[in-house]
Amino acid sequence: MNINHVNARSIITITKLKKADYTINPYIGCTHGCAYCYAEYMARFSGHKGEKWCSFLDVKENYTFPSDKFQDKNILIGSATDPYNHFEKQFEKTRSILQYLTDSLAHIEVLTKSPMILRDIDILSKIKNVTVGFSLSASDEIARLIEPYAPPPSERIKAMRILHSAGITVFAFISPVIPFFSDYQTIVKAIKEHVAYVGFENLNLRGSFKSEVFALIKEHFPNMSQKFASIYYSKQAFYRYWHIQERGIHKFMQTMGNLPYKMYFFHDDNKKE
Repeated sequence: MNINHVNARSIITITKLKKADYTINPYIGCTHGCAYCYAEYMARFSGHKGEKWCSFLDVKENYTFPSDKFQDKNILIGSATDPYNHFEKQFEKTRSILQYLTDSLAHIEVLTKSPMILRDIDILSKIKNVTVGFSLSASDEIARLIEPYAPPPSERIKAMRILHSAGITVFAFISPVIPFFSDYQTIVKAIKEHVAYVGFENLNLRGSFKSEVFALIKEHFPNMSQKFASIYYSKQAFYRYWHIQERGIHKFMQTMGNLPYKMYFFHDDNKKE
């Protein structure tokens, strides 16, 4: 892993995401090695053109925090990196950002795959309006193939329960829902007592990682390879498949009582105009 320390003029950025007004990414790059990671495009715009995503991590330094309290704004921490990647234990950039935000009047949302966030319960409990989300996509067995360096989903679920018991609002982000491999029903049943809501995002394949995902499926699940790839042959096939899955999720969630849920299935619908 190539570790760099880079100067950043600002740590907070205006975003086009509908669910947030601003994003904070303490790092450029990630250590989890997720085969489906959409953020790999960041390599081209951060001085890492030609480098493989997950082979480098830029640690942002020397930024100043704005004096604005961001009243009634939504700030998402971790839109293009995991703020609790393996090196956060060493550099504590996310922890220092949370310390700064303890007096903020914004709604703070942290998205991660790591139970390392439990280290910062002391700070999270001081933030007036904070929500912690955990990304989950599959069982531990499948995750070892598609998210090889990320903490196992079972460990994330344990962390969710601990945060919930500590009085911190938690949500589950089932992302991505992977065709034929994401058992979202089992995940929801395991966490439904500990989360405020569940989000669902489908697997969108584009750029260089599309071929990588196809190759991974072909290597480990050759009997499923053609069926999997057929979903992404055309826009029509893609939308047809995911509209069926969307209806299935709606039907299943009706059996989960009053547990709220949100759908993020088509990326163009998730951005501001």
